[in-house]
Amino acid sequence: WSPRLLCFFRNTSEVMNPFNFRQAEKIVPQSYVSQAEASRRTREKYVKSLLTQRRMPQKPWDEATIALFLAEIASMDSNNFPDNVGVGEREGRVFSRLVRSRMYGLSHGIGRSGDVGAVQP
Repeated sequence: WSPRLLCFFRNTSEVMNPFNFRQAEKIVPQSYVSQAEASRRTREKYVKSLLTQRRMPQKPWDEATIALFLAEIASMDSNNFPDNVGVGEREGRVFSRLVRSRMYGLSHGIGRSGDVGAVQP
């Protein structure tokens, strides 16, 4: 994991942050929101462990945790920024929603250096 990637991951705003969980309590029962919040915290602990220990976990992750992690990583790619249309040579362009879902939205190319963590011009 590159230091840049770790920095981006720490700074990525979450869709379901504490404020949004409190807002959800106005729509669904608080007990359901509490369970969902606890589940989210557990998954966040898995990711924190992966990033701090820099090794595969002893206990395998369930598919939902893997999908959430990949979606978070993909959301950091400029190809997936809201209202952004990249036109550079390495920007990923995916026409098919089926292909995009299969790739979890990860479509950005690696720069000329061949190092995914290298700063690109």
